[in-house]
Amino acid sequence: MFSPRVVGRALAALLAVALAVASDEARAQSVQPPPPGPLRPYIFPAVEQFQLDNGLKVILVQKHTLPVVEGRLIIDAGAMREPAAKSGLAALTGRLLSEGTGTMTGADIARTMDALGAQYSTGAGFSTSFADVVALSNVFPQAMALAARTVIAPSLQAGEFGRVKNEALAAYQQSHARTAGLASDAFIRAAFDSTAPFSRPASGNLTTIGALTRDDVVNWHRTMFAPSAATFLLVGDITPAEARSVAQQAFGTWTTTRAALPAVTNPVRPSSGTRVILVDRPGSVQSSIVVGQAGFRATDPDYISMVALNHVFGGGFSSRMNLNLREKHGYTYGAFSFLDLRSGGGAFRASSEVRTNATDSALVETVGEYRRIASEAVPASELQSMVNNLVSGFPNSVQSVQGLSASLQSLIIWGLPLDFYTTYRERLSAVTPDDVKRVAAGKLTPNNVIVVVAGDLSKIEAPIRARNLGTVEVWDSNGNKVR
Repeated sequence: MFSPRVVGRALAALLAVALAVASDEARAQSVQPPPPGPLRPYIFPAVEQFQLDNGLKVILVQKHTLPVVEGRLIIDAGAMREPAAKSGLAALTGRLLSEGTGTMTGADIARTMDALGAQYSTGAGFSTSFADVVALSNVFPQAMALAARTVIAPSLQAGEFGRVKNEALAAYQQSHARTAGLASDAFIRAAFDSTAPFSRPASGNLTTIGALTRDDVVNWHRTMFAPSAATFLLVGDITPAEARSVAQQAFGTWTTTRAALPAVTNPVRPSSGTRVILVDRPGSVQSSIVVGQAGFRATDPDYISMVALNHVFGGGFSSRMNLNLREKHGYTYGAFSFLDLRSGGGAFRASSEVRTNATDSALVETVGEYRRIASEAVPASELQSMVNNLVSGFPNSVQSVQGLSASLQSLIIWGLPLDFYTTYRERLSAVTPDDVKRVAAGKLTPNNVIVVVAGDLSKIEAPIRARNLGTVEVWDSNGNKVR
């Protein structure tokens, strides 16, 4: 046993150490970090283009740091092109591509790709359908040729159709068992006109998925998949001569034709005043909050300034939303914002998952931050810090062939020039507080936004109504107004 005197001295020593550490931390927090230095040189890789005789556009970016190539076929056959009554058709068709060809089953294809060490996937989103291959450069031509066969001549067998359709139905039910899925769907329904493809989830819903037939899938593939409606993106350890050879070998015999289709538009639903839409998820221990508005495009002249505004507001861990809701109040593990940009339109939204008993308080803080970024000038030091975070991290975001490919695909979908990223960091660094103030005044309408909260209404509805944030509506999970 230690004597009381020894124990007392030990405790005193520990206390002294703790106080010294706390003092050091306090001094460290009071010291301003040094200003950011000049941008380190970075040259975005050159983008090369050519076209096959069948109309397939090929985009090549050479990156020879590692013997890896990614090939991504991007087809203008996304959910935005499907009829509203057949919502989910593009996603179902995209998923079925990898399930077999006339000579190989889906299992055969998977085993072959696995033997090559290749990553292979197919699918569809709002804007496009796709087939993607990542492989070592020495086996890439073989892997890409196999992937091409699944795109050009998939078997679309009845048995596989039934299985994949059931998986799509289950995935929809699973997503709508969570508050995040309910809130996201309600937001796009409220923000966009009912005629806008953006007003519907790309995956479809129980009614539309349930009504789809194998004939729908076959007809969609036959009428929408054509080389003239596709872009073949190649990124990695591959030369122009090799790229041309791979493209010709994989897709040169693809002869399907398709008439040109008009550009897709996503009209915004007109509104006056803030709408607060509540969606019930009985028994939920947390609520999902979405606050935002529609009407943004990457082709807007002020897009770069909007990127800077978003990063100040909620684009990063040190942005205002997360510092407020997570760090200051502890309502959530994370609160962020993003520009949801798609073909023909887009939206700006902030979102978070919060404790049920903090829902109304978190909502007040979110709306308050939205009004603040829309109406108050951003201090130059804050803007510089947040923009520096973006520009310094950009080279790392395109370091891998997958990151580089994803960035280029966004340009293709958004309709931006392929040399957009050549001066991206310089243009972002040049954004001023006045630029942010101008884009906020021109784009944001803080007193006319869509607010969606999905959660247990028996616990959150009354407190939210008491906050008087806007006109309150209650919707069911299918987007129908209940009261």
